[in-house]
Parts: sequence; structure tokens; C-alpha cells
Amino acid sequence: MKKTLAMLLAAMMVLSMVGCTQSGAAAVESAAAVVESVVESEVAEATTAAPAAEAAPAAEKENVTIDAYIVATEWGDAFNDMEAGFEKEYPWINVEGISRGGGNSSEYLTAAVASNTLPDLIPVDNNAFNATLCDDGLIEDFKKFECSKQIPQAYQDAMTYNGTLLGETYGAAFSCMFYNMGILKAAGWEKAPENFQELVACLKDISEKTDCKQPLTVAAGKTTTSWMLFELLIANACGEELGQGVYEEAFKNGTFEFNKYPEIVEKFNQIQPYFLTGTSAANEDDVTTIMTDGQAAICVAGNWNGNAILDGIAEQAGDPALAVAALPCFNDEGETRWISATAETAMGVTKDPNRSAAEEEAIDLFVNYFWNHYGIIQNVAGNVPVIPMDDAVLKEQMQPLVAEMGSAPFVSMGFNLWTDEFKDAANRDIQDAIAGLKPMQEAVDAMTTLVKTSYKNK
Repeated sequence: MKKTLAMLLAAMMVLSMVGCTQSGAAAVESAAAVVESVVESEVAEATTAAPAAEAAPAAEKENVTIDAYIVATEWGDAFNDMEAGFEKEYPWINVEGISRGGGNSSEYLTAAVASNTLPDLIPVDNNAFNATLCDDGLIEDFKKFECSKQIPQAYQDAMTYNGTLLGETYGAAFSCMFYNMGILKAAGWEKAPENFQELVACLKDISEKTDCKQPLTVAAGKTTTSWMLFELLIANACGEELGQGVYEEAFKNGTFEFNKYPEIVEKFNQIQPYFLTGTSAANEDDVTTIMTDGQAAICVAGNWNGNAILDGIAEQAGDPALAVAALPCFNDEGETRWISATAETAMGVTKDPNRSAAEEEAIDLFVNYFWNHYGIIQNVAGNVPVIPMDDAVLKEQMQPLVAEMGSAPFVSMGFNLWTDEFKDAANRDIQDAIAGLKPMQEAVDAMTTLVKTSYKNK
């Protein structure tokens, strides 16, 4: 997982950028040129850890506490290990890790802004919410931190808003599907489905031949993963016709017509009866529990949840070999498989005019330490790192997906494209459709109307 991995990741991110004006072979050719530049000028640099800031002897330091609302539930224990190492090295600094759980970070942070209690470290994406925080002067430009020099340019570009680097991203995020092969085998399936027609047949067999009557789930209570299900239907309906990046530009310009592609609704209606009851409100932790308990056999999820979900499946099935990961199979038989991808959520630093010099120094020390020791968390979270890490090990089931992900055509994940108004309305409609409370056609028609008035490039 050295230069090859870095090239794959750089290629993926570069394609997402050049895809807006190019398609097919032209985009690949452009990406290859930039990848060569990235590898030569940056990946080699990235193998050298960012130096930590200079610090005075502990005896001369005042005790300070910094709050880190970046701790995802699935890697909380690993964060504690890393935090212990940091506090041993810098004993005057106490790091309070605030877990994000599987819920909606923007709701927590909106309340924190209102009460003037923003944590020092927060998760950021290049979306409307964090753009607003940046416009309001509440996000530090991450270029001030030494470790920012180690982030490949493609990933810096992906996390830059109006010239401000919002945060440091550690990995690539992409859509996956996870299978409990113990349940699939009981239904007569010796391998995971490879296209949409096989997926529907597999869901039907599981429902009819096993006790798992509703075998499909997704964390639809979180907008990123609720939309992930829908964007996979979109990607495989229009990707080949439009080419890389065209859908995204139309979406951001308010001109994409979701109801122009009846295949989206037709395919959704084929899988809707198999969603586990409660899926429409499930968060990421819920989905891990669902798969661990064997309530569902198949889930759509991001690679960042892969380790927890695979461990849960292995526990339920009694054999790690029965926990399988694959790229999503929403493509028709014989057609190209499209996925969705983006830069992983980054760590950002908030601005606070009342922060003391000692607190600023503590944050600087921790940010660079976190970068240099991220492999501890990476191995638990299952992210695909943006730079080579000698101590980073992907779970065995995820390793083959890296090359497949790097070569698969993809659409950018929704939070790169939508406005808050569109996001909230569209995801409510998707959740209602999953629960059987609203026809998906009605939801798609509503999106087509709404995007004409609420779009990113307005």
C-alpha cells in the first residue's frame, strides 16, 4: 500500500475535478497527467511525517484542555490509545474526546454555534454548512498547520472553500455493499450479486428461503448514506449516457432532471419491499448493530463503516470469511458498474477569539500529532489513506476494493452538490419512500422541481 495506493487515490480525486469539463478517455488522460505530478512532487514528500511544533518543557507549561468533536463511535477506543500517547508526551494538555456517534453532526454543531460552545476540533466537509461556518469566521484556515504541507494537492483542492483550507482529510470515501454470506449461502447464493438483477433475485431468495424476511438495510437516518442509495441509482441510470462529471454540474447548476430517468424509480421499487423495518431512521451505529444481530443480510454503506460492519457480520456468522465487502451492484447485467466517491470527512479547527496562547499551542501540537499517528485510527476505521502509511493496514476484505474503486467510474457524493434546502427535502422524501410512506416517483418529481430553485451554483 505504497505508491500504487497513493496513485489510485489521487486518480480518483483528480477525476472528480476534471470530470466537470471532460468525460471518458479525455478525463482519464488528464487525470493520469496530474497523478504523475502528484506522485512525483507530493507523495514522496508525504512519507516523511510532519514535524511536531516546538514546545517548552512541561514544568513551564500551564494545564489546558482542548475539545475534539472528531471521535467517531467505531474508532473511539483507538482514539483513546492515540490520546494517551499524546498526553504522555505533552502531560500539560488534556484532550476531551466528544463522540460523534452515528447521528447528524450539523445538528450538534448548529446548537453549539448558537450557545457559543463550538469544540476546538470538529469534522468538516466542503458543504454548505461548513461554508457558512467559514463565512462567519468560525473555521481556521488549515494551511497554518505544518501537517497541511503533507496533504496531496488533489485533497487540498477538495477541501478548499473560497481560498480557505477547511481541514485535513485522511482518506478516500466511497460507497460499498456488505454481505453476510452465511445468510446468502442459506438462500442458495455462493457469491455476492454482481449486478442489479442478481441483487433483486438474491433479496427475493433470502426473504423466501431464510428467516431474514427483510434482508436489506442502509443508514437512511443520515443524509450522506440515505442519498448514497439514491445516487447509486442515479449514477447507473445516467452515468454511461452523460459521462463523468456531467450529472454533478447539472445538479449544481439546477438543471438536472431526476425524473428524466425512469430507471431510478423502477429499480428502487424492486428493492423497496426488502428494506428492514426501521431502516428509514437508522443511523450508522444502528446498521452495524443490525448486521451484527443478523437482522439483515445486505447493507449499503460507506467504506468508512466497513471495519465495524465486517466485524459485526463475522461475529454473527461465526467466521470472518463469511463477511464480504464489494462495490455496489446497481448496474444492469453486462453494463459498467458506477459507484459514488469523495474525499473523506476532514478534521477542522474552529476559531475562538478568547482562546489563550497556551490553548492555541496545544491545538497545534495535537493536530500535527494526530496526523503523524493517524495509522492507529485508520486501522480501526478502515479508511483508505491519502498518503502511504507504513503502519496502516486495511482489513483483508477491503484490500481488493482499493484497485476496483480506483478504476471504477463514479459520481461525487451528494454533500458536494446540494444546498441545505434541497438536502433536507430530498432526504425526507427518500426516507419516506424507503418506509413505504410515499411513492418514489413522487419524490423524484419533487426533486426535479426543487433543484430548479435551490441549487449550489445559483
